[in-house]
Amino acid sequence: MKKVLFIASACSLLYVGIRFAQAEDPFAAGADALAVKDSDGSASLRAKKKLTKMEPDMILIKVDAVDDSKFPMCTLTGTIVKEATATDKHFKLMARNKKYTFRPVLKMKRKDVDLKDEMTQNNLGACYYPPKSTLVIKVSGVDLKAKVFDAAEIYLK
Repeated sequence: MKKVLFIASACSLLYVGIRFAQAEDPFAAGADALAVKDSDGSASLRAKKKLTKMEPDMILIKVDAVDDSKFPMCTLTGTIVKEATATDKHFKLMARNKKYTFRPVLKMKRKDVDLKDEMTQNNLGACYYPPKSTLVIKVSGVDLKAKVFDAAEIYLK
């Protein structure tokens, strides 16, 4: 009887010790559990850049739709809430309360998106904003043939 109690006590102490070690050690699940491979890209899609102030070439839009069928080359359709104060040619094509299509500008390495570029990481997140999100977009140009404005910088408002 004493042997059975001793073995039971030893097993329960071992179990408690293992559970305590797992609770204290975030790597107890194994080194691969927290590893993020460079090619994964999941950590790269978090918006990291913060908007400090509105610049003259920035507009405020409310997202109406996101077309991510050609991911990562997605497009946003949005209604302008606040116009830019800049007087560049492409801003004269925009009007408040009108819908336009915007394409996030992504830095490319050959045919692949450069996920090491911080603004590319930020802009790639635009493919995931739900409708009715309010965004600040720095417009850098327009493709008149495709009727799409280039969004050099995109920030969640």
